[in-house]
Amino acid sequence: MPSRERRDRLLAILGDLVARGGPQPLLAPPVAPGQGSFPEGMRATRGGMMGLLRRLAWHVGDKRAVVLSDERLGAPPTERKPETRIALTRVTEKELHFTLGFIGHDDVVGTAAHELGVAYAALHRAEDTDPYRAPNQPDVTIEERDLERGSIAAVYLGLGVLAINAAFQEYSRPGRFNGAYSPLEYDVLRAGYVPMSDLAYLIAVQAVLRGAIDEPVGLAPPQRDEVVAWMTALRSQAQAGVLRGRLGISSEVPAGAARPLPEPFTDIDLADDPAPPRKIAFRWRTHRGGVGFVAGAVIGLGVATMIASQQASPLIAIGGAGLGHLFGRRVRVPRCSGCASVVDATATTCAHCDAALRGDIARLGDRLEAEERLADAKPD
Repeated sequence: MPSRERRDRLLAILGDLVARGGPQPLLAPPVAPGQGSFPEGMRATRGGMMGLLRRLAWHVGDKRAVVLSDERLGAPPTERKPETRIALTRVTEKELHFTLGFIGHDDVVGTAAHELGVAYAALHRAEDTDPYRAPNQPDVTIEERDLERGSIAAVYLGLGVLAINAAFQEYSRPGRFNGAYSPLEYDVLRAGYVPMSDLAYLIAVQAVLRGAIDEPVGLAPPQRDEVVAWMTALRSQAQAGVLRGRLGISSEVPAGAARPLPEPFTDIDLADDPAPPRKIAFRWRTHRGGVGFVAGAVIGLGVATMIASQQASPLIAIGGAGLGHLFGRRVRVPRCSGCASVVDATATTCAHCDAALRGDIARLGDRLEAEERLADAKPD
């Protein structure tokens, strides 16, 4: 829960946005997730992301053209649940420039909604100075990105439900089979630049300002619980008038009417992207020597404790470790040289990183030499 000081800061930033852009965006109904608000659908392609960004810009009334730089290199190998990477990088008089790093199986819409807020915040900064600088070219370029202000601006613009759902995402699934069972894997992803609880407070403030009885449509369960709790607390204190006063909104300004239904864009290409070149890897012939060493040492120590003297126990444990290591080395375990995942001895593709397995190597250090041999064998 945000502290009183934090709530004061959130209201101060929100009030500054209202002062600069007027209360109408905040008093309009929030954009709800789903087909009704995004008739183009969502595909994990460059065209799908272009359509999403254009639709979000349409919802907030930004008529700039969307320019998307596709810099995807695949899923980061260090992340168990890779998250979508999309960032606003530049705003000109006529264009919004974004850079795409990765499209994940997470809340892509909400992640992108935060970046539309960042664009608005960059153009409506709190400083008194001119937010633009004019370089020696016809464009006008934004100097900096105010990330915290951007996520708060997403609520102001009506993208709060989308933004808060992406700010806290829970995923669970069976993990990799370890020989006995598949452990449950649990991941939490957090998009945006302020905590979910901050957004919950702001969305509740927005609902109370609008005189809404029920919470906004489309909230995920954890988000809905926090928003409802704040709405109850704010209503019980009869704070609608107080909040309007703090945000500089006259009591005579009515809540906004229902949002217009969007018509699908007709020029969006949702076709699949060209398949990137498949990564090359090899079946790295490893063994269970390390596991055998540990298992042998444990077994040897247990046997020594039961049947041998205290002085002989270390020798028996060391002997058990050595035997375990020898037996473990006889158990062959092929692994992918790209991600070290265990693969089948005849596999041609790694199920974990999707690399094409092009042969066997005895040591990981042989990978570069094997790649050079493959390159030399290719016809000119």
